[in-house]
Amino acid sequence: MRSCLIEHPEALAQLRTDLRMGGWHDADQLEEFLRGLRHGASAMLFQCAICGHHLAYTDAT
Repeated sequence: MRSCLIEHPEALAQLRTDLRMGGWHDADQLEEFLRGLRHGASAMLFQCAICGHHLAYTDAT
């Protein structure tokens, strides 16, 4: 898991929720995917310019 996501637990929690809603129901597979973000998948961290809240998005090929 990328260190920037670890530093923003609210964004990481949102990413987990989004992935579960997208069909990742196996918690072990979800965590394995997040740990392997540097290998075939990437995560982008965004910060709202108004409220400062962090959000994350992931994409895999």
